[in-house]
Amino acid sequence: MQKWIIFIILIVIAIIGIFIVLNVEIETEYTPESEIEETELRKTIVTLYFKDKTTGEISKENRMIDSKELLKNPYEVLLKMLIYGTENTNYENTIPKGTKIIETSFEEGCVTINFSKEFSENINTEQLNFSIDTIYKTLTELTEVNSIKILVEGVQI
Repeated sequence: MQKWIIFIILIVIAIIGIFIVLNVEIETEYTPESEIEETELRKTIVTLYFKDKTTGEISKENRMIDSKELLKNPYEVLLKMLIYGTENTNYENTIPKGTKIIETSFEEGCVTINFSKEFSENINTEQLNFSIDTIYKTLTELTEVNSIKILVEGVQI
């Protein structure tokens, strides 16, 4: 009789052992196909706005940028990207060539931008409005920005 009790105890232990082994998740380590560089980890997407050549409407263009570039003065970085222009051949730049950023500042949700005289020289009202709209839409993608104020050589337009 004792042999049967020992035999039953061994079977119960074996069943419990099998149950535990089957229910324990085996940790697998995944190896990426290529190592992720530190600079790739810092990338973020920014949205810029340009004029669509076919529709005449303002359209957005997403770009990857190193997030470290945005830390010091995100407004100036985004504006420089707008001035540099679009990467999409269906879009056109709205900020006149040769425009320089004299200064940017931020206070109480408003970004003040002081441009060089090229910003408003030799363009009509419609072109100026498109420039202002694309700047506004681009900068208000940043959560802290609610409005913009544009100056040309220190004079508000």
